[in-house]
Amino acid sequence: MNAVTQENIRPRARILFVDDSRMMRMCARKILGNSYDLLLADSAEEAWRLLQQDERIQVLFTDLQMPGQSGFDLLDRIRGSDATRLAELPVVLITGAEDREEMRSLALERGATDFITKPFQAAELTARARAHVESGHSRRKLRVLERDHHLDRATGLGNRGYCERRIDQAISFASRHDQPLTLMHLRLEGLAQLLGDLGEPYAGRALQRIGQTLAGSIRKEDTVFRTGEESFTFLLPATDRRGAVTLQERFLPDLDALGLSGNGHSLEVTCRFQVQPIALDGPTDAASLLNEGLSGNAGAEAAEPDQARSPKTQTPSIEDALQMIERGESERLRHHLPQLRERLQPLLELLHER
Repeated sequence: MNAVTQENIRPRARILFVDDSRMMRMCARKILGNSYDLLLADSAEEAWRLLQQDERIQVLFTDLQMPGQSGFDLLDRIRGSDATRLAELPVVLITGAEDREEMRSLALERGATDFITKPFQAAELTARARAHVESGHSRRKLRVLERDHHLDRATGLGNRGYCERRIDQAISFASRHDQPLTLMHLRLEGLAQLLGDLGEPYAGRALQRIGQTLAGSIRKEDTVFRTGEESFTFLLPATDRRGAVTLQERFLPDLDALGLSGNGHSLEVTCRFQVQPIALDGPTDAASLLNEGLSGNAGAEAAEPDQARSPKTQTPSIEDALQMIERGESERLRHHLPQLRERLQPLLELLHER
């Protein structure tokens, strides 16, 4: 692909220019309008509205002295925002030649990124715009890299290192608030061999589906991580061992939902759960606790024997079945219909009597 084609498909950087002077706004449009997607505002209040509505704004140029709210006021609102994209937005203050050095020092302390003095030259304004657009791109790439560092790329779930950090945080919170904390480990025995036999691209799609299915089955307060080639760990705050056992049904989708049924064959993957209550008055090293739970050694309590079985044998509860229908997953219920009908039969008979 040549450079011209790339330029045509890449969206132009969006810049917001704020000045109460119509002449200054016209100058900015003439200088920057051909290279950038330029938005203009005549007040700090209008600029703040645009910043909240438009997530594509990458750089802000704002006059310092304006009627109503000043450039300082706008800068304070931006740096005080809970939104990362605003708190880190490059803000270039447009100052007059009469502005004192003390005012510039104050602006830097309050979070200004840069300054430009008016009347500005076209080359100077263009250079400032290019520099801060590029720096914004670099910061966004860094945030993506930091985010991906916590992820297992195959499933999209948190990885083992991130799991350990979250366990440390959860232990600290549970200790302060005197709440139970439990880890539950799911092992899909035979998964690695299965995916190796089937090869790509099926293996990649299957792992993505596993991640999506497990992440979609947890409560809002829970988190699931991929902690081994065939292992997944659920972090269950404010949950004891009995509560974790009752949650196993919703964490055990069938093979079809996990995308593990290929080429019309029945594939041998066995699900085994291990429930691990965390003793908050004992050793709390996250890495050691995770190793113990995944290996089944001291500190982990095995799930009931009848819970280590193929996912296809599990029938969802009536409540879970209704939720699956609401999510558009009716197809997953077809081979469970006889069992569900049997559970509903007493209620149907009672309704018929009335």
